[in-house]
Formats: sequence, C-alpha cells, structure tokens
Amino acid sequence: MVAWTLVVHLFGVMLWVSGLLVTSIALSRHAQEVSSDGREALARLEKIFLRGMADPGALLAILAGIVLIFTNRNYYLHAGWLHIKLSFVVLLLGLHGWIGTRSKFLSTGRIRLEPGQARMLTVAVLVVFLLILIATLPGEVLFT
Repeated sequence: MVAWTLVVHLFGVMLWVSGLLVTSIALSRHAQEVSSDGREALARLEKIFLRGMADPGALLAILAGIVLIFTNRNYYLHAGWLHIKLSFVVLLLGLHGWIGTRSKFLSTGRIRLEPGQARMLTVAVLVVFLLILIATLPGEVLFT
C-alpha cells in the first residue's frame, strides 16, 4: 500500500511541476506573440496545461502525501525535513496560483506580461522544486 501511494505521490509531483513549467514557458511565448490568433492559441494551451496537468498533479501529490503522512504519523509529524519540505510545497502552491492568475489575466488582456517575467516564473518553479527535492532526499538524512 505504501509503495503504491509513494508512486502516486511521485507521479503527481512530476505532473504538477511539468504542468507549471510548460505553462510558464507558454506564458513567455504568449507575452511575445503579436497576432491575436497566436495569443488565443497560446491562452488555450496554457489553460490545457494548467487544468489538464498541473491541477490534477497537485491534487494527486497532496492527497497521496497526506496518506503517506498518516501511514507513519509518529515519524512524519516529528520529522524536521518534512516541515521544511511542506514550507516549500506551500511556495509551490503560491507559484501555481500566481501562474494561473497571470495566464488568465494575460489571456483576457487585463495585464501585460514581459517575457522576462514569465521566464522568472519558470526559474522560480525549478528552484522551488529543487528545494523540495533537497529537503526530501538528503534532508531526510541531514535533518534527522
């Protein structure tokens, strides 16, 4: 049971992060696009990536993570590395919301986004994901 829950958790994380990355890359292209047809197509792609990859991935990762915590509650609730990891997960959730609102506002014309700002979102997702990995893998050894 625990092994399969871990597989679902990891699959969810991969889906979540990849969805955020491709959406932020599409945002960068969207910000550079001059034709209205191209902008509409990129807005549709952003919505597909967010709703079809990032949202379900986040849901899977979070639900499976909660199940994993409850499989060994005494250990996980006292593990310092998990608290650090969860702090970074909250940051990733914030980035998820920020990318979603930027995409929505850009597609409706409510904001103008510079390509560099969209690229910074990509870098931010990568950095937070790396921090989650560091807190989880070596963190379990270093912080226990």
